[in-house]
Parts: sequence; structure tokens; C-alpha cells
Amino acid sequence: MNVIIDNKELPLEIMSTPNATSTGMMGRENLDGGMLFIFDDVAERSFWMKNCLIPLDIIFIVNNKITKIYKDCPPCNDDKCENYYGVGNGVLELPAGEYSLVEGDLLNFTE
Repeated sequence: MNVIIDNKELPLEIMSTPNATSTGMMGRENLDGGMLFIFDDVAERSFWMKNCLIPLDIIFIVNNKITKIYKDCPPCNDDKCENYYGVGNGVLELPAGEYSLVEGDLLNFTE
């Protein structure tokens, strides 16, 4: 799956299993494209940056519409990491500051 942002088609890593969802970007030094977390229902979600190595933008999505964006979330390596909350049936993580998205934007996902 890919997403089109700023007229660029970005590859997505799909995180849909419990193990993939809990691991996410932990311990990784780069992200080529984006990481998409897919859930079965629309609900409040909480993400954090524990053991992540690079800053990320965390984007909450309901049916392809951006509901909340946290920009430039810093890595955290202790137990006092900030939690980022939002409502969504999807959460997209992108390398921090690379794309011009705003709340309310519709995302175009491709196969």
C-alpha cells in the first residue's frame, strides 16, 4: 500500500498485527516512506515514542481524513515518554517535518 502526499507516492509499511502495532518504530534508525497502523474500529488511540530513534510526525486518521497531527515528536528512551492521543481507525507515522499535511486533509491510499 502507498499514500500520495505532496504529489509524491510514498510506500507504507502496514502494522496490523498486535506484535507489529506494539513494536512500530522501536529501535529503527530510518523510515523509508511511512508506517500505517490499521485498526478495525474508530476509537481513541494512544501512541508514544519509547525506544524510537528518530523524530516522527504522528497522524490520526478516520476513514482517510486526518483528525489530529502531532508534529516533530521526539524520541524517548525512558519511562516518562509523552503520550500522543487521537481518534482514529488508522495512525500514520512519517519522518518528522517532511510533508505539508494539516488536520482535515484527505489521504489518498493506493494499492
